[in-house]
Amino acid sequence: MGFQFQSVAAVGPLMTTGLGIDKAQLGWLIGLYLLPGIAFALPGGLLGRRFGDKRLVLAGLALMGGGGIWLSSSETFAEANAARFTSGIGAVMLNVLVTKMVADWFDGKQRLLAMSILINSWPIGIGIALVVVGPLGQFAGWPSGIIATAVFAAVGFFLVLAVYRAPSLATAGSAVGFGLRELSRREWQLLMLGSLPWFLYNAAFQIVISFLPLFFVGKGLDISHAGSLVALNTVMFVVGVQAGGLLPKDARRRDPLCHMAIFGWCLTLLLLASGIAPLPWIVVGGLLGGVPAAALVSMPAEFLRPESRNAGMGIFYTIYYFGCALLPAAAGALYEASGGPAALWMATAVALSCVPIIWLFRRAMTNRP
Repeated sequence: MGFQFQSVAAVGPLMTTGLGIDKAQLGWLIGLYLLPGIAFALPGGLLGRRFGDKRLVLAGLALMGGGGIWLSSSETFAEANAARFTSGIGAVMLNVLVTKMVADWFDGKQRLLAMSILINSWPIGIGIALVVVGPLGQFAGWPSGIIATAVFAAVGFFLVLAVYRAPSLATAGSAVGFGLRELSRREWQLLMLGSLPWFLYNAAFQIVISFLPLFFVGKGLDISHAGSLVALNTVMFVVGVQAGGLLPKDARRRDPLCHMAIFGWCLTLLLLASGIAPLPWIVVGGLLGGVPAAALVSMPAEFLRPESRNAGMGIFYTIYYFGCALLPAAAGALYEASGGPAALWMATAVALSCVPIIWLFRRAMTNRP
C-alpha cells in the first residue's frame, strides 16, 4: 500500500508533464488514494466480519492491481482520478482488515511489537517506491513506474492466497466488537480526541514525502538524487518507528518523549525548508519523526472495550482517511501558490498540532464519568 501511495509522487515531475496537470492537481491525485477511506473504513471492517477477512483482503489487492494498470494507461486527469480512486478503495479494505488480522493473531506485549512492524510496512513501501518508481519512470516513462504497483499488488494477492490462515475462531472472535451502538458516550468523546493525533501525524508525514522530492528537484537535484534523499529519510523513519515500539507503557513517561521527538522532527523540517545542506536533517528528522508512531496508533486501545473495538477502530480510520486525503491536496495548492518551502511549513504546523491535542486527550482520560 505504501509503495502504491508513493508512486504518484515519485514520478510527479514526469506525470505533470505527461498528463498536463499542475502541482495542485498532482497533490489531489496523491491524496485521492486515501479519500475512499472516509466511506469505506467502517464498512470494510463490518464486511470482513460478514464475508471473511481473507476474501476482503484479496478483493482489495485485486482492486489495487486493477487500479494501477488503469492509471498507467490514463490519458486525462479525469481518467487518472477514477483509476486512483479504484486503487484507493482496495487499499482501504487492505489497511483496515490487515490491522484487524494482526490484532487477531497477537495479544498483550506481542501485539504492540506486531503493530509497530505493521506500521513500518508503510514507510518501507514508500522507501522502495522512491528508489524504484522514480528511476524506472525516468528510464521508461511514468506509466512504467505506475504499473510496477500492479505487480506488487499481484505478488501480495498470491502470498495472502497461498500463505495466510485465520487464527482459531475463539481467538478471532474475542478480538471483535460489532456495531456503533457498542460505543459508549465516553468512548465517543475520547475517540474524537484520540483519533486526531494519528491522522495529523500521518498527514504531516505524507506532505513531507510527497513534496520533498519536488522541493529538491526545484533546488537543482535530479529526480533520482531527490528520490534517494527522501528514501533515506524514510529508512530513518523505519528505525525510529521500531524504536518507538520500545517506549514506556506509562503515559506520564511516554508522552514527554513523544513531544520532544515531534518538536525535534519539526525543527529539522524548518531547516530543510531553509535550503541548507539536507543530508544531516534528512537522517535526524527521520529518526525523530518515527518515534511517536506506535504510541499514537495505540491511543484508542487505551479506552476501547473489546466489544466496541471493531466499531471504534472503524471510526478511528475514517477520521484518519478524511484528514490524510485532504491535507496533501491543500499542501499541493500551497506549493503551487507559494513555492516548495510552504509545503514543509504546513507539515511542521500540522505535526506540532499533535502536542496540545495529546495533552487534551490525557486530561479527558483522567476525568472519569
